[in-house]
Amino acid sequence: MAPKSKRGKAKGEKKKKDEKVLPVAIDITVNLPDQSDVILKGISTDRIIDVRRLLCVNTATCAITNYSLSHETRNGHLKDGADVVTLKPYTLILVEGEYDEDSALVHVRRLLD
Repeated sequence: MAPKSKRGKAKGEKKKKDEKVLPVAIDITVNLPDQSDVILKGISTDRIIDVRRLLCVNTATCAITNYSLSHETRNGHLKDGADVVTLKPYTLILVEGEYDEDSALVHVRRLLD
């Protein structure tokens, strides 16, 4: 005879509620190539892609379209999925990329939009 399967939890094994962490406002400093910096207001759940969106709507950086972001403690460029919270201090470096013919056309189209 096959053993009976229990559908419910045992008395001591109640389902725990997931503890949700509330996002906290943080200031993200982005150092620009012209030795100036921009301070962006973000939240602790932001990723690098969210910082890119904030840079697109900022008036000082909206004209820069071909760039990558790096951090002083990590080597190389940051991927778009990286969490900003793991990058303490919240200071990023904007590195402009080289324009070839295709990226220059995309850049001009974005500026016209």
